Amino acid sequence: MPEGIFVMNYRDKGGIAIKAQYPEEKIKLHESAQMHILNIHEFSKESGIASLTVDDLNITTYYSGEDTDYFIVVKLDSLEDPDDFEENLKVVSQIILGNLENNKYKEMLPSLFKKISGAPENI
Repeated sequence: MPEGIFVMNYRDKGGIAIKAQYPEEKIKLHESAQMHILNIHEFSKESGIASLTVDDLNITTYYSGEDTDYFIVVKLDSLEDPDDFEENLKVVSQIILGNLENNKYKEMLPSLFKKISGAPENI
């Protein structure tokens, strides 16, 4: 089961900022991991999914594209296959991106996190 979800965005002057995460107190995403995420999406600047496994870090991430520069990141257990979460991540990411105004997505994160590990038809 995934360990957590992060909503981050990139700002030219401040770099990557974590806007929200769930569960809040139990997961961390170190600065080096954030830089890896930025680097895997930086080249294309197009929206899409990418996965990264480095040492004990195992994540799958959706990038919104350079218009909004948001990253939806799911931190996985080291033994999980990121491909298993790709479809649900696409759906959940669109829900989050559609609710950025007034930070509406923040109250939705607990239920969206639960849906990440479920079947696509349950979303």
